[in-house]
Amino acid sequence: MKWLITTLSIAVGVGLGLAVHLIHQEALAQFNQGVQQFSGQADVQLLPHNQWLPDTLLETIAELPEVHTAAPVIDQRVRLEGLNQTVRWLGLDVFQSAAITPNLVGQVDSSAAAPTRGEIPLIASNTVFISASLREALHQQAHAQKSQRSPVVLADMNGKPVRWMIAGSLPAAGSGQLLAMSDIAALQWKLGAIGKISRVDIKLQEGVRVDAFMAAHAKTFSAVGRFETPREQSTRGAAVSQAYRANLSILAMVALLTGGFLSFSTQMLAVAQRSRQWALLAAMGTSVTRLRLQVLFESAVCGLVGSILGVALGVGLAQGVVEKLGVDLGAGYFNTASHALTVQPLDALLFMGFGLLATLLGGLAPSQHTAQMAIAQRMRAGTEEAGLRFANRAHWLGLALCALAVACLWIPPVGNIPVGGYLAVALGLFGGIALLGLAVRLFVRPPEALHTLGQLARSRLASTPNLLSVGLSGVVASFALVVAMHVMIFSFRQSLDVWLNQVLPAPLYMKVIDVQSQSISPNLQTLIQHAAGVERAEFWGSQSMVLDPLRPPVELIVRPLDMTQADQRLPLIGAQHPALKTDHIPVWVSEPMVDIYRLHNGSTFTLHLDGGLQLNAQVMGVWRDYSRQHGAIVVPKAQVMRLATQNNNPLRDTQGAIWPSAGTTPQTIVKNLTAQLVNTGESARYTFAEPGEIRQASLAIFDRSFAVTYLLEVAAVVIGLFGVGTTFSAMALQRRREFALLGAMGATRKLLVRLLVREALLSSALAAGMGLAIGLSFAAILVFVVNPQSFHWTMEWFTPWRDLLVMVAVLMVMSTLTVTLALRSHLQHQLLMQLKEDWS
Repeated sequence: MKWLITTLSIAVGVGLGLAVHLIHQEALAQFNQGVQQFSGQADVQLLPHNQWLPDTLLETIAELPEVHTAAPVIDQRVRLEGLNQTVRWLGLDVFQSAAITPNLVGQVDSSAAAPTRGEIPLIASNTVFISASLREALHQQAHAQKSQRSPVVLADMNGKPVRWMIAGSLPAAGSGQLLAMSDIAALQWKLGAIGKISRVDIKLQEGVRVDAFMAAHAKTFSAVGRFETPREQSTRGAAVSQAYRANLSILAMVALLTGGFLSFSTQMLAVAQRSRQWALLAAMGTSVTRLRLQVLFESAVCGLVGSILGVALGVGLAQGVVEKLGVDLGAGYFNTASHALTVQPLDALLFMGFGLLATLLGGLAPSQHTAQMAIAQRMRAGTEEAGLRFANRAHWLGLALCALAVACLWIPPVGNIPVGGYLAVALGLFGGIALLGLAVRLFVRPPEALHTLGQLARSRLASTPNLLSVGLSGVVASFALVVAMHVMIFSFRQSLDVWLNQVLPAPLYMKVIDVQSQSISPNLQTLIQHAAGVERAEFWGSQSMVLDPLRPPVELIVRPLDMTQADQRLPLIGAQHPALKTDHIPVWVSEPMVDIYRLHNGSTFTLHLDGGLQLNAQVMGVWRDYSRQHGAIVVPKAQVMRLATQNNNPLRDTQGAIWPSAGTTPQTIVKNLTAQLVNTGESARYTFAEPGEIRQASLAIFDRSFAVTYLLEVAAVVIGLFGVGTTFSAMALQRRREFALLGAMGATRKLLVRLLVREALLSSALAAGMGLAIGLSFAAILVFVVNPQSFHWTMEWFTPWRDLLVMVAVLMVMSTLTVTLALRSHLQHQLLMQLKEDWS
């Protein structure tokens, strides 16, 4: 049973680690496949700083001597009637795109309706070509509505429903991609984007180097956009989720680490229990080397079986999670629809190796102690404790490891990976386990007299501190890591809740449903501001913009904001910069901008907007933002709109905040505005929500994003309970002769059970206390070091005392129940049979 529990623990660790690896690998593979598919044979692409490029650039680019073909593309996400998710819609110039991205050019179906005479379907103004996955989604929609599948799709474009005839398919579209393609001119017209394009795909002449071309012409087009290669887009896509993937992978390997500690505990107790067997074999001529190899062989068998089970568990778990949550694990980093999963044999072998290595390391110390004592000593009874006397000196190693862990906290991150923080956790875990023996000797003191059963229990534990410290190592390790993860997640969630209360001061908010193609028009804004019961209303919008091609995009938020009121609208960190430079506009950046782009109070930089608009900006303050991991920039709406209008580049407002007048409730305003929007046919394009609703939805997103982390936490709890069962079961086995002697002296079975229950309570209380102390230390590292270095934001410390007390109580209760169940089987043997070993 001990080895079964250890094997299952290794299987859980290997399975979780492999599952997270497979899911992330599939996510990146799908993303890179999408980049490759949509880039085709393009050597380089010209992309806008924000959303649009002027199509007048085409002639300039096509005339460059290094350019073979320049193909304009519109790439937008569009909502179709009846579908719950948006569709990626491409507008192509098929004559140019055929030379660069031929796989994205549609093919006319023989079953499609015959085109009007003189009309070519690929360049018709009302025809669309769709992928197989989109066709299937539309078929399922028609089946759910019990209607016939229509060759017409209704797309929401520029705030209006537009009819498109399905003329063919996109056979080269990737699996699971909801993709549509139409003529670029028709799409410009119906999107209200005449003269605008999303990007230009460029194929260079043979022999022209991409880096030389970009260096030569980057400055020419810098006012309106930037050059990027498909490889840079793949790098940026991987960087978007790098921190999330790294942290989940580390947390998954935590389960394997606790499994390794459990293997160490099990093997060490098994070695101590069989000390006289080792002595007998040594007396019969078996070499110490062979004895050590025997212990390592046992560990290897356990690790191999556990690893094989873990690979099977990991593949099954990964497939299940992908089908339920998708390849982004519910965090929203990757917009993919495919639920396929590919398992490489090398990945499976690699994680099998991790499991085998964990058990071998767990068995290394026990194998070194098989020949620790002299043969004469080991042949006597009661030598298990002496066989573990190395634990008396382990506290010096523990103190050294803890000191080294503290020093690691000053190691800077490598990229977004907090190497120092993870090293501190690993070294601190080993150091804390090494200090267990010292803690046992300090807190479990032998009583002066033996008058009560509790004193007898204390005496028994105090006489075997080494056995107890080794036996509790797996329990303490798993419980400490559970505490650390739980406190970190709780602190993050509470900090998010506090932050939401700060950034949602208005009683009512509104936003457009599809921010890609819709906006709150000036007429609607005027209508809302002058509506009955509305005291004040503000509107703002945001755009995604790339400051560095190798880094994820940041969010540019254009909202009404005054320098004197910034601290009332934004959760500023520290004081605001006192003075604004001439010819600069004030901006406020979120915390990630400080770490990623080295911006701080007083820093100046240039913002590039669509239409060649360039703004000289100065950072006036830094604010906390939990909704945009890679950075956000808030700029005052009044100044930007004045400059943008001069350059014929109005920014779209997509969100609004409404303050009701005295005596008017938000529900009344929503009812009145909805009635007016129904009259104009626009009620389905906007949604209203109160702060409580937004808060609840945000926390639900948080819980979904940390769903896998919760799973890892539960796994660590299960492994910890396995450790409890292993430890006390082993200790009960080792004390069979002691129980027999107590029984021969008149102790009843009920008395023995009560004795062991008290010992279990004392031991589990000590394990819980040590695990709680170590876990809170690790939580501080996660909150104040790992998270700021990984996600570039800070959070407040919140201690979930109620949850921790419940966890401690559960650990102690489970320990007591485990001991009771173990004793029911171990105390059923005849007492005389148990004493025979001593008599012989």
